[in-house]
Amino acid sequence: MALLELRAIRKRFGGVEALKGVDLALEAGEVHALVGENGAGKSTLMKVLSGALQPDGGEVWLEGRPLRVRGVGEARRAGVVMVYQELTLVPDLSVAENLLLGRLPPLVRHGELAARARALLEPMGLAGSLPADAPIRSLGAGAQQLVAVARAFGERARVMVFDEPTATLSAGEAAQLFQLIRRLRREGVAVAYISHRLEEVFELADRVTVLRDGERVATAPVAELTPERVVTLMVGREVRATQRTARRGAEPLGRFEVEAPGLAPLSLEVGRGEIVGLAGVVGSGRSEALEALFGLRGRATWRGRPVTSPRQALRQGLFLVPADRKTQGLVLELSGRENVALAVLPRLSRLGVMVPGRERGLARRWFDRLRVRPDDPERPARTFSGGNQQKLVLAKGLAATPEVLLLEEPTRGVDVATRSELYALLDELAAGGLGLLVSSSDTEELAGLCDRVLVFRGGRVVTELAAPLRREEVVAHVTGAREVA
Repeated sequence: MALLELRAIRKRFGGVEALKGVDLALEAGEVHALVGENGAGKSTLMKVLSGALQPDGGEVWLEGRPLRVRGVGEARRAGVVMVYQELTLVPDLSVAENLLLGRLPPLVRHGELAARARALLEPMGLAGSLPADAPIRSLGAGAQQLVAVARAFGERARVMVFDEPTATLSAGEAAQLFQLIRRLRREGVAVAYISHRLEEVFELADRVTVLRDGERVATAPVAELTPERVVTLMVGREVRATQRTARRGAEPLGRFEVEAPGLAPLSLEVGRGEIVGLAGVVGSGRSEALEALFGLRGRATWRGRPVTSPRQALRQGLFLVPADRKTQGLVLELSGRENVALAVLPRLSRLGVMVPGRERGLARRWFDRLRVRPDDPERPARTFSGGNQQKLVLAKGLAATPEVLLLEEPTRGVDVATRSELYALLDELAAGGLGLLVSSSDTEELAGLCDRVLVFRGGRVVTELAAPLRREEVVAHVTGAREVA
């Protein structure tokens, strides 16, 4: 008998049926991966399980008995805990206070609080890397994610759900997380693991369930599957990877000159129709360089003209697609139409008054061009899946008709099929003469997409690699293995 079962779960959002009678069984002491395209229903199903959403039909059974979960608190009391992709921490409280939030008496001594926090962190090997008294906002995104995981561990859960937990983690932090998940499995906890990274699925999971368009299309032991088979099940067709075979003979578009804190002086030329990758581990300088190019830090020039603010960058034909689409790329409560228009409002107005027909026409053009789904520009941006939110950010940038598009982690949290669409789009944009700078932690992405890759380490460019590129070569230079070999 399964520890937990979801039976015929249905959930509708307006006219969209997100879950169409989905069944799922979780066994004690297993890691069960959920995979599928953005919008397939993975997170919705797990939010029903965790009490964050109420289903429109179906049942949840725990240890052979029906479980009526009316909220997150009830689910936690029943032993079901979810670690969300979007962090639910309080930035101004300390690590210790966040770890024990909701479980503290009215009066607590700081020494006692720190001791209880260390008692949670030490068995997980995190006490040295997560100071109990450090404010959450002082930590990097990866460390904050580990705090969220540690807090969930403290719940003594029987069922734990992880939704894209490695999206903001470095390789070392991800390795720590995997050790913790394996420990949970040994202790008999049922783990549901949502991820778009199939290499993680095949490293961690015992079984895999594939969702497509709100339906379960397959559940199988991971030993009976291959990555190619999983992708085919996810999308219903074969998805081919892109691979750049030769560097473009591009005419120069212009040159960037950058000086910024933590970066060595950088001079970077971009060619028309060229895709330039920026590679490096977190903190290597690649992300900082991209921000400087858009006027967010330090001093930069483009074609000899200063870029000291995003407004100046936009005027000079530059646009940045940020890594965090929810907080930096979109206004989630505005509609898709309104988000697409944000960067070009003067162009859509007459005498300072918006012309609705122009705005609707612009949104329709880019919804069609990028195949945004659902095909409804009037929906709030928050209701689109992660991959389609990324398309909205791209639509906003392309509507500004830039000459150079800057992209930070362009496919983070995006499913395999949408990733393939985005790669094809970027290649099409380059073929049309746009210059692209892509900063990514995904070395396979850089090797397959870019004409050349600049490798950052210690705030400076240490290597430049030209296509055709191999992932192993990029990894060797990013990690420093090539230099020390």
